[in-house]
Amino acid sequence: MSKMLVPTTRRRVRNERGAITAEYGVTMVAACGLGGILIGLLKSDAMLAVLKAIINWALQSAGIEGVQF
Repeated sequence: MSKMLVPTTRRRVRNERGAITAEYGVTMVAACGLGGILIGLLKSDAMLAVLKAIINWALQSAGIEGVQF
């Protein structure tokens, strides 16, 4: 068969250069946002009280007298 009679379809190759870098960028922004939220939560008085209670419970479970903060 001649090349003229065979239909040729060219596949358009999608260039994905930079896609992975963009994904890392989005991940970093999300991680920073989550970190900011956690810092805000941990600075609140209610969370500090909960963390102190957990630390005291762990120390008492280990046989050490709880620490008064």
